[in-house]
Amino acid sequence: MSERYEADVVFSCGNDEFLPSVDVWLVIDVLRATTVMTRWFELGGTELYPVKTPDDARHLVRELQERGSSPLLMGEVNGLPPEGFDLGNSPVELTYELIREHYCGVMSTTNGTVALLEAASSGCPVIAASLRNTSACLDYALSIGRRIGIMCSGRKKRPSWEDTLCAGAVIDELNTRGELFMTDSAQIALLTWQNRTPELVPYVMKSTHAQYLEHIGFDEDIAFCCEHDVSTVVPMLTGDKKGHNILRSVAGSARPYPREVLPTPSAETEQPKPEKKPDPFEELLTYTKKPAQYFFIGKKDK
Repeated sequence: MSERYEADVVFSCGNDEFLPSVDVWLVIDVLRATTVMTRWFELGGTELYPVKTPDDARHLVRELQERGSSPLLMGEVNGLPPEGFDLGNSPVELTYELIREHYCGVMSTTNGTVALLEAASSGCPVIAASLRNTSACLDYALSIGRRIGIMCSGRKKRPSWEDTLCAGAVIDELNTRGELFMTDSAQIALLTWQNRTPELVPYVMKSTHAQYLEHIGFDEDIAFCCEHDVSTVVPMLTGDKKGHNILRSVAGSARPYPREVLPTPSAETEQPKPEKKPDPFEELLTYTKKPAQYFFIGKKDK
């Protein structure tokens, strides 16, 4: 007998709607908050504090500094970093060097962090999901329960194309796990995903927010955010003794797929191989050669 699951989708945050009863929430803000959250832990970050407003973020940074911490202050208003912030909301601008200098971060965005905290108000576990870590987040969510709620951050309290698309990717994967009951909103999200074009970037560029980000110079972010199922990191919301909400990675490798790669040795830099001397007993030996075995976790060939 196959497993039975349920899926429901809320298309945007901030509408003060009655939230459905679920076992776990996956919160999605593809462009760009939950992608940045995923990237933070891919690069080895340990703690990330999501807050609602820039003022909340500044206040929390001062509090953490008084406790001996040195948090990275990041986020956006209208896609750009607020005054005094160390970083905006760009996954491409996050680097290993920044993470090494700051073991924790404080983040405020227009929709993504608001959606996380809204989902948390339901009292259910909350996971930050994006196109990068769709399957990993679903796997972890199913270890908690079978009623999966998906909250899209949306834009200006209305649905967004890219978040609905990502919700559809989650539901499409969930549909392969067993018998699935879908609400109307879940079916709409699934159709959005199933009717996508082979290349995600042009498809996501249908969204008004993607077009806006391209206009203000963040087209590289859009391409990064469209990478699908390349990460095993699962950021989950927890709490601290002071009552603050904190994201921590509860699954996956700290750095599963870094963008930085080692350069391919060139003819100029490659060291010459030592000349092999003939083995007088070579004819008496038998060698069995097997091809090297590799395996990649979650990575899809492109």
